[in-house]
Amino acid sequence: MNQPWIGGAGLRGVKGTVTSRYVALVAVLTALFTAYGYVTSIELRSVTRSLDLFFLLPAFFAILVSLTGKKWGGTILASIIGLIFLGTPSAAGNFSPHITASVIVNGLVFDLYLQRSGGSLLDPSRKHLVLAGTLGNLAMAPTGLFVLQAVGFSSSALIWAIALIGDTLVGAAGAFFGTLVVERVKGLQARRVLEAESAVRVRV
Repeated sequence: MNQPWIGGAGLRGVKGTVTSRYVALVAVLTALFTAYGYVTSIELRSVTRSLDLFFLLPAFFAILVSLTGKKWGGTILASIIGLIFLGTPSAAGNFSPHITASVIVNGLVFDLYLQRSGGSLLDPSRKHLVLAGTLGNLAMAPTGLFVLQAVGFSSSALIWAIALIGDTLVGAAGAFFGTLVVERVKGLQARRVLEAESAVRVRV
């Protein structure tokens, strides 16, 4: 009679472990992006033009969604990062709504594409992840430029073209890099499982 209760408790334990792992991964990725972003946006912005950050965003989205299978993972991560960077010094002063808006839109488009692509969030294909990263960055570029224009900073047609083309290509590359990291992590996890199973057989 106690079997259903035991099964329910076990299921809750598994869900709790997955949730804890998800929260931990969000925290780690947020910390990495924030620390790296503040250094490069202040010290190296004139060199990188933030393309390195536009590369990391889809890479981190791909890693988070692939390793957790959680819906809206990219949007949640993007929202946290966007709010943190709201106070980053930029051309708009010490308040950067264009960064916050563009990052959140990036994560939202990334998630929406994956959820409507017909693939599994538990094991999304490389093709879907790369397309999600491409579309997310494509949406990010005009969002940031529109917000900048709304607060009084106009952008030339050249800047629009560079942003649309450059950000989009970097998004595809970043997502592709994220899939390579995921494959590496999953390979290590599979190896550990096999080693653990082998150790159990030897002891038995």
